[in-house]
Amino acid sequence: MVRKVISIEAGVWWTKVSLVEYRKKNPPVYQAFAFRTPENAVEDGYIRDKDSFANALKEELRRHNIREKEVVFTLSSSKVVTREVLIPFVKDNKIRGIIDAQMRDYFPMDVSSYTVSYSKMDVEEVDGKKQIKLLLVAIPDNLLNNYCTFADLAGLKVETFDYIGNGTVQLMCDSFLQNAVVVQLEEQATVISILENKKLVFQRVTPYGYGATLSAIIDHPVLGIKDEYEAFDFLLSHNVLYNRPVVQKMEDEEEMKHQQAMADETYDDLAESLRYHLRIANTAIEYYQNQVKREFTGNLYLVGDGSRFAGMHKLFAQEMPLPIQDINFASIIDLKSESQKAAVAQTQSQGTYEAPGQVKERPKAATPVGFLSVIGAAVHPIDAKPKEMREADVKKNGLRNSYVILAGAALISVLLILGSSVRLLVAVAQHNKLQKRIQELSYVQDTYDESAKVQQEEKTYENIDRATLCNNEQLLPLINQLEEQLPRDIHVESIQTDNSMVVLNMVADKKVTVGQMLLNFQEVTLLQNLDIPQMTETVDDVGNTTWTYTLNATYTPITYEGDETESVEDTTEETTEGEAETNE
Repeated sequence: MVRKVISIEAGVWWTKVSLVEYRKKNPPVYQAFAFRTPENAVEDGYIRDKDSFANALKEELRRHNIREKEVVFTLSSSKVVTREVLIPFVKDNKIRGIIDAQMRDYFPMDVSSYTVSYSKMDVEEVDGKKQIKLLLVAIPDNLLNNYCTFADLAGLKVETFDYIGNGTVQLMCDSFLQNAVVVQLEEQATVISILENKKLVFQRVTPYGYGATLSAIIDHPVLGIKDEYEAFDFLLSHNVLYNRPVVQKMEDEEEMKHQQAMADETYDDLAESLRYHLRIANTAIEYYQNQVKREFTGNLYLVGDGSRFAGMHKLFAQEMPLPIQDINFASIIDLKSESQKAAVAQTQSQGTYEAPGQVKERPKAATPVGFLSVIGAAVHPIDAKPKEMREADVKKNGLRNSYVILAGAALISVLLILGSSVRLLVAVAQHNKLQKRIQELSYVQDTYDESAKVQQEEKTYENIDRATLCNNEQLLPLINQLEEQLPRDIHVESIQTDNSMVVLNMVADKKVTVGQMLLNFQEVTLLQNLDIPQMTETVDDVGNTTWTYTLNATYTPITYEGDETESVEDTTEETTEGEAETNE
């Protein structure tokens, strides 16, 4: 992608040129100048005398030491048609298809010979459904081809096209947060743009510029002005809107009165011609307010060379319902100090002027306020291109994609080969390292074999121990639990046990219910299936009463190390423990 482009707007009388950083917000401007368009070279946007115009342009580019070849043209012609349309809310890649399908509904003419571009304005909600608001711009193909031929003659390469209503608005949208009405007074057109929340919501391009007023000045012989350049300077220095003309004194009073009347009539005609721009702006704002059914609030900005005419700011300030504001150019464009270095010492040749910000005197017909559309065209162009350019771009992109795919495939192949080689080398190195380590640790095998033998012997002993396991091995732990868990007033007099059944004979000094007795054994975890089949009361000779209890239970199954719980039963063995007494 190119870094800098030459942005050109070819007018009937003035041609504006700027060298700008391409597609960059707050764009650096390296050069900006204007020169007189050769006589009869441009008519309604079309370049009629391509040879003389191309020679003049090449000379000016050489004079300003501009060597870049890529160019963006800004078109101003009554043949360019714009429309605002609403389409369903879809993804960006679906918009072009919808436009192409409904093209004939949007424009009254045969669009087969037009190139239609678009820009997104806003997203609106209509009847509860989101819709995209688009600005469509239809440009005749023969107008685009006209400039392509001219660019070839001038030794330039067309990058893209823009139209007069786009560039200024794009710069303003990037720079202003508040709502604004931008009135753009150009040579061949008046553009009214309404911005809300940094978005273009409405635009009208009227093919009526200040050129009509310049022609009117020449048509009135009383002023003695014979070309448009003098007429432009006249409007800069004479306030025809609010002042009255004064003719020089003459000896013939009748002739003097006649000249005064003619001068008054001329001023009235010129004032009416300039006021027409005001009517265009008022009509556009009223139309927009009727559309949205609310009053617009915001600031008014006057731009374009026509905004510099004497009395124009006062006219719009008094007649428009919006406060008029001056533009802070530093917030819109970056006037690079590099421009002074890059610009060769430029002469005050007829119709040229130095880059904005330099101190040399400039012709009155060229000022920064008139360059916003030219600069903006290099930042956010509408990107209108003739069919041949679009097809060439598609082929170029297709070829580029093929090269990219081929290069990517080759790169992937190389990476795979390198990756496989690296992995192989790493694997071989790791294998050798492991082999060496195995040799170093070979003594471990003997230790391992001995350990395995010992473990096998231990396993044999464990199997023998498991085979001889019986529940009576829990007797001693059971006695310990009884000593810890039973109350002090209960005495175990005897324990009779075999490999499955445990019988406890107990004595208490006072009566204990069966339920209470069972609760006393709640924490004795080595017994289960508790039952008290017998409870006896005994009175001795002295009169003391004792209570005797018999409790039947079974052992809780033994858990062997590493195995699940298993019950060991052997009815062949019986152990009697007599007179075992516990006290807690």
